[in-house]
Amino acid sequence: MEKAYWIGVDTGGTFTDALAIDSSGNLHLAKTPSTPKDLSVGIMTAMQLLAESARIPAARLLAATTKFAHGTTATVNAMVQRKGAKVGLITTRGFRDHLILMKAARGVGVPDGERVRFSRAVKPAPIVPYALTEEVSERVDYAGRIVIPLDEADVRRAVDSLLAQGVEAIAISLLWSFRNPAHERRIRAIIAERAPRLSVSMGSGLVPVIGEYERTTTAVINAYLGPVLDRYVHSLQDSLEASGFRHPMLLMQSDGGLVPGSAAPKTAVTTMLSGLAAGVLGARHCGAALGYPNLITIDMGGTSFEVSLVHRGEPVMENFPLTPRLAPFESRWRIAAPTIDITAIGAGGGSIARVVEGVLKVGPESAGAEPGPACYGRGGTQPTVTDAFLVLGYLNPDNFLGGRMKVERKLSMEAVEAHVARPLGISVAEAADGIFRVVISHMADLIHKVTIERGYDVRDFVMMAFGGGGPIHAGVLGQEIGVPKVVIPGAGMATALSAFGLMSSDLRHSVAQSRALAEPIKVEDVAAALADVKGRATKTVREWGVPDSDILVACAIDMRFIGQVHSVNVKVPAEVRTQADVEGIYERFIGAYERFFGPGTAHRAAGIEMVTFRAEATGQMTKPAFPRFPGRARQSLSPKARRTVHFSGAPNPDVPIYAGADLMSGDRLPGPAVVEYDGNTMVVHPGQTLEVDEFGNLVFAFGAPTPEVK
Repeated sequence: MEKAYWIGVDTGGTFTDALAIDSSGNLHLAKTPSTPKDLSVGIMTAMQLLAESARIPAARLLAATTKFAHGTTATVNAMVQRKGAKVGLITTRGFRDHLILMKAARGVGVPDGERVRFSRAVKPAPIVPYALTEEVSERVDYAGRIVIPLDEADVRRAVDSLLAQGVEAIAISLLWSFRNPAHERRIRAIIAERAPRLSVSMGSGLVPVIGEYERTTTAVINAYLGPVLDRYVHSLQDSLEASGFRHPMLLMQSDGGLVPGSAAPKTAVTTMLSGLAAGVLGARHCGAALGYPNLITIDMGGTSFEVSLVHRGEPVMENFPLTPRLAPFESRWRIAAPTIDITAIGAGGGSIARVVEGVLKVGPESAGAEPGPACYGRGGTQPTVTDAFLVLGYLNPDNFLGGRMKVERKLSMEAVEAHVARPLGISVAEAADGIFRVVISHMADLIHKVTIERGYDVRDFVMMAFGGGGPIHAGVLGQEIGVPKVVIPGAGMATALSAFGLMSSDLRHSVAQSRALAEPIKVEDVAAALADVKGRATKTVREWGVPDSDILVACAIDMRFIGQVHSVNVKVPAEVRTQADVEGIYERFIGAYERFFGPGTAHRAAGIEMVTFRAEATGQMTKPAFPRFPGRARQSLSPKARRTVHFSGAPNPDVPIYAGADLMSGDRLPGPAVVEYDGNTMVVHPGQTLEVDEFGNLVFAFGAPTPEVK
């Protein structure tokens, strides 16, 4: 009988990682450089590599594949590079300026000066130029009542003006449209009369929630990215089908759920953290198999370093609107789409090191995939983190991507010497070690911001490192932040954990609706509000072909004390039948509120308000089990080679180098040592010990886990 396959593909800024697991549990990995000009080229190359690993033709592999799940950088690249569609915006008369005004912002990624003085903010160029923002006469009040009817002649004038200027998409965002979307729907109908194929995004259709700026930004970015994603999905689907694939591809969303590729362009804004979310899902599945409900996940690729948390077995989500998701790499484009809480900094393998006024700085600028680090020999001359690792001996130039990619250590040494060592008056090895230490400091600072500053104790968590560069830092970083244990998925899975997360995820659709209810709150009003969002979420997943028996629904409510501006997201039961159930929701809110703001901060006498009701419908899919790697009988573990590796800038000429494929359960590697897989490398520093657990995972243990971690 023909084996069935699951395939997950994570396309990053530098590399594309693919993983295939067949119905017998056999694992196949592929890693290939991403192809920024046409990402599908790199993906199809990865398919060929998977087929070679499985020892079957690529057409046969894809024909036997029942699930192809993909995490893409297509939309985030379009945002970063400003290569989205030409977008026009239609809004309520008198509110043309809100995208230009933006909002003050604090948080990770905001320059220090702007955190204190918002007047110093340097605003990005608007996604929608002022000339492409049109106002129309209409007005709906806070209760959804029509105060000024929609002037349809005004709408036609606005639409014709935008079409005459060559817009490729139009966003519609009117004041209080989430309370009554009639005017937005009528504008959409008028656009369809004049340009039936034009991409249109409505704020009330995407995110019918309170928050004029976030709702508008979400609609605008969705319109900006929709045509880009539509072209990308159709191109990739065509390539897959031409090579034998027989099913619709699935795309990862920022909330950790999959969506059919054909439906993804309609909600393109939800895919900006596609690949990053997949990594967190992969870590969660791995942690569940190992018995670790609390994880700090770290993912380092070529461009950035990302941190997320899994708490009590579930990814921690952004708490909109208390901490609204910021569009990647831009701190003021706030969006209201549900998103796993992933915080990133520019600290990847391609991050550029330089000396500024006598101080060594690393990132956030990146060499990317083209030209890439100096060692690539593609024209890059500035030293990167990858170049520093080659200088230190952490990376083997003959084993880069398993030897499939040639890199030159000599070029790395020249770049580090010219741009760091010489300006600082130190040796090349000391300069490379300095680059490593600066990156570790940046990483540790970010982890503390998303744990300690948010009320989590790092001692209650296991750190899980994955991605191309995460494992190489894991031992030193784990000690630096104080976690009791670091786990690196074994058998080369670390580089493909995002791909595993993709193939192990389910279909998901989220719905939100703002509908303020203030105390005294009636149980029937809460039940009706939840029934509305549950019904809409379930309907969409059912339309994707999932039977009701495989649909699970989870609910939450954004709540606040009466008179407050910001809300706290509270998980609630899907069914609310009695007033006692409502009282239980109050208690959940108080607990969540005090976790964010501290014990005793809740003021129950102020009264409670329910602002936004949310439902998440999950369509459960068949998925592979987390791979287990049985040990093999042998006499002893021997290194495959020895080489000089620098620690703290000092050379150690006789460091054992082990092949990851040779490791088996029970092995203990005292530092210094290096473990090499085709896709990544683990460095065991002096004084550390790396152990291989029963599943083949690599573990650094620094202290006894707390009961919460066990």
